[in-house]
Amino acid sequence: MTEASKPAGLRERQRQAIRADTRTAALELFEKRGFDDVSVAEIAAEAGISERTFFRHFPTKEDVVLTLLESYGPDILSRLETESLDKPWLEVLGDTYIGMAGVEVTMEGEFATELDRAIVQVFRLAQRSTRLQAGIDARMRVWQDDIAQIVARRLGVDIDADPRPRIWGAVTIAVVTTNSARRAALHGSVIGAPAEGWQALTDLLQPPP
Repeated sequence: MTEASKPAGLRERQRQAIRADTRTAALELFEKRGFDDVSVAEIAAEAGISERTFFRHFPTKEDVVLTLLESYGPDILSRLETESLDKPWLEVLGDTYIGMAGVEVTMEGEFATELDRAIVQVFRLAQRSTRLQAGIDARMRVWQDDIAQIVARRLGVDIDADPRPRIWGAVTIAVVTTNSARRAALHGSVIGAPAEGWQALTDLLQPPP
């Protein structure tokens, strides 16, 4: 059976399995030697695939780990598209992320408990690799824009004429990623990071007692 003739469900399961095995192999190598000192060829060999297959699933070495941080992306954007607007935007964005944190299996088929361990590892790796941290920072800017586009569309405003969508995009990413990195370093887990981060922001916006 050729790849093209395989049922779509089977192809998707095989795609997910290859990506998961490749990421597991990569993370094990990164943990032992650091992100910067491991090559794509070594990851492919450890995962039992060719370099060509590696690049079919991951455009760059950074994408092996950046896709972990993106695993909740479809869930977040879907919630943001449908979250009720009968409340302030601070609550809309907060409820979007807090609701996402309760997901046990993402729309990408990733299990939350496994993602938690892997995401913690990614944050720790980035502390020792400016290249990986630069990749995370660049991807964050893309995520900010994705959120801003949805906010602008739901507000019915021009994203360039109205400052609110991009501000909300930046605030959202800053709150979640900053607190996730903090919890990863202190507690070895990012579970609860969105709720804690949004509560901290809410508290900061309140008048002092």
